[in-house]
Amino acid sequence: MTTAIELFIEEARGVSVVDAAFSLGLVGPTFKGNHAGPCPVCQGKDRFAISSIKGAWNCRSCGIGGKDGISLVAHAGHIDLRSRAGFLTACAEVLGKPLPNEAERETEDQIAERRQRIAAQKAKNEAAAAEREKQNNAYRDREVKQSRGIFFNASVEPHPDVAAYLRARTGYDMPAVVFACLRSNARCTYWHGRDDRGHEIARHVGVAMVAPFVDLAGHVTGCHQTWIDMSLEPKFRPDLGRDDKGEPLPTKKVRGTKRGSLIPLFGLMSSNRWVGGEGIENGLAIAGAERFRKDTFYFAAGDLGNLTGPADPESRFAHPSLTKADKNGKQRRVMVVGPVPKADQAPDEAMQVADHVAELVLLADGDSEAVFTAAAMVRAEKRLAREGRTIETWCPPVGMDFSALMTRY
Repeated sequence: MTTAIELFIEEARGVSVVDAAFSLGLVGPTFKGNHAGPCPVCQGKDRFAISSIKGAWNCRSCGIGGKDGISLVAHAGHIDLRSRAGFLTACAEVLGKPLPNEAERETEDQIAERRQRIAAQKAKNEAAAAEREKQNNAYRDREVKQSRGIFFNASVEPHPDVAAYLRARTGYDMPAVVFACLRSNARCTYWHGRDDRGHEIARHVGVAMVAPFVDLAGHVTGCHQTWIDMSLEPKFRPDLGRDDKGEPLPTKKVRGTKRGSLIPLFGLMSSNRWVGGEGIENGLAIAGAERFRKDTFYFAAGDLGNLTGPADPESRFAHPSLTKADKNGKQRRVMVVGPVPKADQAPDEAMQVADHVAELVLLADGDSEAVFTAAAMVRAEKRLAREGRTIETWCPPVGMDFSALMTRY
């Protein structure tokens, strides 16, 4: 081996996994921490990981990994590291330099074979992706149809418990028009788990409030169900038992599609002023406090993720005080989802606000962790910002939400 080739190899070995990942476009230039995403070979959605802390990468689907940039570039380029020519080719790829003149190169046949492997893998990936998309679309269509059935079959005549629930949780009596969207089902079945024969198990049958998720065109894309038990204060929700991990089963469920949609609570979507947050109860509490303003559309996003949208992974940061033990028992700072929205978001990735809206008020939850909430609400403001639009975030006292605030005072 000549000195030139030895130096070339050593230089290639000095390229880190993170540097190689950046050159391949897998991470950004400021990446730190852990990354999970699609594998450049098998395209597995979340099975491919990179760690700047460990200086390593791996794909659980392909069953392969490494601790240097050479191995990552070889994986992405379908380069066979078992041959000397393949190894040197990977070194050249990771450095972005040509091989020294005296280095052994891949033969034309080896290059053609590698290109065939890439083409075959690409075709396999595309076929698998098309089949997944087909199955996902079919499942989504079934869910949307079922959610519409649940909502449209619910009663516009408010059940006494639904009306009492909203009065107890918001502090206000609801105008009759609210119940056009917040409908009632007196005998709504709560399904969870399957029995030995694979049949779904009915855990509870009782009163539920049923609300629609709608897109900006007003089409129902999903439904939100809240089971109610007025004998159980303070939230008036039934005890539905526990899941396999011993955690209480949630008393709220979403069917169909919520991403990109919202729950209308009161008013017209054509209004220039919109007010809303995560939950139904908080939005209606503010609506009641404002005496259900006729110039305002009140809404709920359903959850924080749908309100704020996904974040740019490069914007995440270490929490100033919260720590968590890793698998070795060492305390590490908890990472916070950052305040910068993911670039080039699709409309179905998070709740949308109509372009004509000139005044937007976002409602934060004061009973959630402060740093996580602050970062999320900043992200929401940035995502929904438009020229000529004013955006404010209203925050209740620490440790409370607007629902609790309005019913306490």
